[in-house]
Amino acid sequence: MKLRKFLLDLFFPKKCLGCGKSDTYLCANCFRKICLECQPEVYLGWIISATNYADPLIRKLIKSFKYQYVQELAEPLSQLPIKLLEQNFKFLISNSRFLIIPVPLHERKLRYRGFNQAELLAKEIANHFNLPMETNILKRIVPTDPQANIKNTEKRKNNIKNVFSVIPGTVEGKSILLVDDVCTTGATLIEAAKVLKSNNAKEIWAITVAKG
Repeated sequence: MKLRKFLLDLFFPKKCLGCGKSDTYLCANCFRKICLECQPEVYLGWIISATNYADPLIRKLIKSFKYQYVQELAEPLSQLPIKLLEQNFKFLISNSRFLIIPVPLHERKLRYRGFNQAELLAKEIANHFNLPMETNILKRIVPTDPQANIKNTEKRKNNIKNVFSVIPGTVEGKSILLVDDVCTTGATLIEAAKVLKSNNAKEIWAITVAKG
């Protein structure tokens, strides 16, 4: 891990991916330029997305986070959904005592990547709001093709169908906040919510960094 960090610092020196300012991947000025949106969805109270993946800066940040393994980006990226929750949903989040659950990776992909980007984001959100987080309740039991590589909406739904399982008796009566990095059609989040609902979760919301 130290070697990987050394190589990343060498070839990807820390600077704002928006304006080039040194010593940060996302400076305060660029942070303020990012927009917010949210929408209701089937099986979920809301799918809340803090910004739009079409934004070139957001796309660059998320790709660096996921595919160039810059785990340090979890902190600035998580500030986007945190800011949205603080401004619009803080009372509900705090008083409902949501259980934070990151959307899991299949163990094969987790071994390859070395980390789950959704889990890193979820940890930041859970710590900020002092909420509990569980990473072993929701499991991805079937490996799938990356959703980003599938353009057809129906094929996306079929690709993610029946890939999640929940440990019985762990979510009954609980309010759950699912966390992921990007929501495109919402198929992954909806499929996860369906499984949680079938295990008697009380209510389920989802929050992502970006909608795209």
